[in-house]
Amino acid sequence: MLRYALLGLLAEQPRHGYDLKKAFEGMLGGTWPVNIGQIYSTLARLERDGLVVSQSVPQELLPDRKVYSLTEHGRRVLTQWLETPLFPPARLKVDFFLKLLLARRSGMVDVCALIWKQRQAFLQTMANLTSLLSHSEKDEELRLLAEGLLYHLEADLKWLDRCEEAFCAPEHPPSGNGHVPGNP
Repeated sequence: MLRYALLGLLAEQPRHGYDLKKAFEGMLGGTWPVNIGQIYSTLARLERDGLVVSQSVPQELLPDRKVYSLTEHGRRVLTQWLETPLFPPARLKVDFFLKLLLARRSGMVDVCALIWKQRQAFLQTMANLTSLLSHSEKDEELRLLAEGLLYHLEADLKWLDRCEEAFCAPEHPPSGNGHVPGNP
């Protein structure tokens, strides 16, 4: 996904690595931090594949800066990706569900407490996104991103309710937290 994001940002204008990092993170409201090493390794692969070219630009009192531009081939690849619909994955690789299954099978941790902690993490993330929404009144793209993430979290919370229903007896809430299964 980062590959196409960088191509899209380079379609706007030529950029150097740190500018791409800033533009990528800014476009997503800081919800997807990216390591600068990832940026440069992705740029190297894009250049190797002929999707971008780089040019050294001299700077005063600083080393030359490598600026990347989209090639025509890169533009075609990006256009094809943009025009192709994405099919929702069957999300069989869900880290929390794997953790839940292993906790249940091993008996090493309280499964109900694990579900409760995950619910708290989802609720905190929702609070952070709600704050992002309130600070992005004039940025429609950022609002749409935050709203989409909130919808996914709502679905994840409903799924946690179902996990709790399947794995936790109502008379045995996680100890010490006052949580009643089925109530967030």
